[in-house]
Amino acid sequence: MNPFKIVFELITAKRRAAQHHAEFIRVIRQAAALLSAGRALSQLWPEVAQAHQPCSGQPALEDVDPRCCMHHVLNRQHAASLLNQPYFAQVTGPGQARDWQQLAATLTLAQHTGMSLSEVLYRLADALEAGEDAQQARDAASAGPKSTANLLAWLPVAGVGLAHMLGASIGQLLTSVTGWLLVVSGVVLAVIGRVWTRRMMKTAEEP
Repeated sequence: MNPFKIVFELITAKRRAAQHHAEFIRVIRQAAALLSAGRALSQLWPEVAQAHQPCSGQPALEDVDPRCCMHHVLNRQHAASLLNQPYFAQVTGPGQARDWQQLAATLTLAQHTGMSLSEVLYRLADALEAGEDAQQARDAASAGPKSTANLLAWLPVAGVGLAHMLGASIGQLLTSVTGWLLVVSGVVLAVIGRVWTRRMMKTAEEP
């Protein structure tokens, strides 16, 4: 597969995920605003759905998790409420399934404890936005170390190329026992360094 196509798809997927997350937060704020204005929970989600453009697809009536767009997902929750089913209990998209699970838990908690649902939804939206800001800050802080790690990973290859330009014989290196020991040792150390660097970066990026 074309490497440029892979990079493009990764960038597109990341951008799409960010858009879905922002739209999810907007849904929560819209629901909280309507509840504050006196809307009943049983009629809430169809009204919020009208603020979001439906996709061209038409999910099946029995599909409780269409995943296609916010409009269809929210309308499905209205149907679930008529059957006395928990809100968003089986929804996994669009966006991250974790976000929908948090919303479902928030609605269940508010219903069982009698808390103000609008206030709880506002706080959930604030928490999600704060988490997004923190993730962006971690990404910005790790951009420099990632670039440095990638540069260091290519230095051995650059060193071999520079040695060849200066007159060193790569063929003699690969035909001697000492040469092979140096090559194998270098490759092993490079792999260990790469794995170690990735683990450190992953640990630093975790919230």
